[in-house]
Amino acid sequence: MSGWKTLLFNGGVGILVAIAQLVEHVSVVEWSEILPADMTPWVIIAIGIINILLRHVTRGAAGWKVKRDKA
Repeated sequence: MSGWKTLLFNGGVGILVAIAQLVEHVSVVEWSEILPADMTPWVIIAIGIINILLRHVTRGAAGWKVKRDKA
């Protein structure tokens, strides 16, 4: 493998390891002390609305650099 394939494979493995470590650390947190169970749906709805609003105020494709023509 070379180029992008190697980068994608190694990046994927690295991300999986990072996610595994994050899950291990987050699993010991007592979430009910931070966020009551009856508030969870409202937090999820708020995050969804914020994401929709952010998408409407941004321009261009997400995550891609816009190529500009040289004048």
